[in-house]
Amino acid sequence: MPHVDFESGERSPSLSSRRPAPVRYVPPLQYLLGVLRYVWPIPHWVLPTPRLHRFAAVLLREDVEEVLSRPDIFTVPFAGEMRRLADGSWPGTPFILGMDDVREHDEQLVRLMNVFRLDDVGIVSEIAQRHASLTVDAVKGGELDAIEKLITDVPLDICVEYLGVPIKDRRSFTEALVGLSGHLFGLPPIEQKPDVDAKADIVRQVVDDAIHAARRAGPSESTVMGRLMGVERRDSEVRAFLLGLIVGFVPTTTIAGGHILEMMLRAGGMLRMTRAAALEGDEALLGQCLFEALRYMPINCGPFRLCEKDYVVAANYWRRKRIREGTFVLACTMSAMFDCSRVQQPFVFTPGRPSVDRLQFGLGLHWCVGAFIAQAQLVQTFKPLVIQHGLGRARGSAGHLRRWPKSIFPQHLVVRIPGKSS
Repeated sequence: MPHVDFESGERSPSLSSRRPAPVRYVPPLQYLLGVLRYVWPIPHWVLPTPRLHRFAAVLLREDVEEVLSRPDIFTVPFAGEMRRLADGSWPGTPFILGMDDVREHDEQLVRLMNVFRLDDVGIVSEIAQRHASLTVDAVKGGELDAIEKLITDVPLDICVEYLGVPIKDRRSFTEALVGLSGHLFGLPPIEQKPDVDAKADIVRQVVDDAIHAARRAGPSESTVMGRLMGVERRDSEVRAFLLGLIVGFVPTTTIAGGHILEMMLRAGGMLRMTRAAALEGDEALLGQCLFEALRYMPINCGPFRLCEKDYVVAANYWRRKRIREGTFVLACTMSAMFDCSRVQQPFVFTPGRPSVDRLQFGLGLHWCVGAFIAQAQLVQTFKPLVIQHGLGRARGSAGHLRRWPKSIFPQHLVVRIPGKSS
């Protein structure tokens, strides 16, 4: 299957020819963010944790770009903890997600791309399409828990078949990944916690078992694990690669898929346009619809960074703000994607909008290296679902998005497919 560029910013011919009625939707939080962008675009505060910690946020697109383009000033706060969790002890093994040195980052990126290839989009697409179609076709009684059985399960299938990491207990593995992802990428400061260490033990054990089996089998081109066997001699390096990839992939695509589905069900016009694209077999337009929906409800408010030395953001503007050393800074991509000074008609659902309007996969040094894989997986996961006529929420509480306890990660959302009623 050829690579489809979902982020080209070019309108699909079918979209131009149909010219559907505009769909306008304002996410509730954007009312507050809109006011803040105008009156207090760089808010700052002190959080009274056991130690006082300073926080700031940048809300305008230009300021978000400035923060995310300066890894020499604004570093990722989870770097040390990610290294430690990869090995279970200090100093740990580094992974690209936690690197702020451009040279080291690029060196590991080259190594990573040798085994994690753009050409693999077709492989991932086939896995996702096959498993998603089987899941939707097997629906009985007209209801499907689209988060648990589809949006979370397909990435796990990809871990097994594409990455080469067998998973015996999917529920405990998923719960462990959710805990690790929330710990590493959530609200800083990031401190060592026994329950997180226990979750890391579960993930490391799964990965280590897969490494030991792969060492016995030898190098292979059929999986990422097999390719790593041919180029990486140290198990610790292989573990860091795979643990970082899995923690960055499964929970993130679960949030993305859950939020896309929730937006489709909230705004019926989005679902109608997406369904039409899927029925026409226009995967470029289908992808644009899905990721435009994700713009309205992204995976989080944006990434946090740690200011390593005093720095003035927006130095040439009235809003200029000196960020003090040690301040945690939220680069609020959720706000930046609706900044009307840089984004045209931000509240109109526009599948063909320029890719620069979207920041769901990050920006700068830490732009998601697996974005094309994740995009392909989500398109093929949603395709057999959105074509179902009459797709909607199940009745009662089951039809509402539910998350893992004390987290932002979707766990359940049951949908109704009338055509599949028994």
